[in-house]
Amino acid sequence: MKTKKLKLQYFFLAVITLLTFSCSDGEDGAVGPAGPQGEQGTDGQDGTNGQDGTDGENGNANVVSVLFEDQTISNGDNVFDIPELTQEIFDNGFVFGYVTVTGNDYWETLPISSGGDIILEIDKIEVGKATLRATFNQSNLRLRFVLVASSDLDSASFSNFQDIKEYYNLKD
Repeated sequence: MKTKKLKLQYFFLAVITLLTFSCSDGEDGAVGPAGPQGEQGTDGQDGTNGQDGTDGENGNANVVSVLFEDQTISNGDNVFDIPELTQEIFDNGFVFGYVTVTGNDYWETLPISSGGDIILEIDKIEVGKATLRATFNQSNLRLRFVLVASSDLDSASFSNFQDIKEYYNLKD
């Protein structure tokens, strides 16, 4: 029995050794041809449409703010070319003017008076330009014209630029 058991152990050892050395790590075979296209799957069910949101507030698409930096005003008429001042604004809209000295953090509404006399005002508005009349000379000014194409002015206060800026959501 011992010899049979010993022969069986040698036999399994020989089989394991044979299997271990008989496997080779040779080259892989070439890739075979592509198979045929599979069938198209069925479309899934459409989802349900969501609820519409509420309408937002009316925007300020008809309002334009035009800024002139580092300007010099001379005694008399001073003409500013404003291509944004269209025929539509001239016929149906409004033009507001504001001025400040460069570096100030506030704007003054035109006209400006001193000692009871008007020293700077919008004298004339035309399509494409505005004329300011001054009774002084001053450099280093910033001028801003707010052009409103609609008559949407009922609830706004135009006593200062900050009110206009907030009402029409204008950027600096």
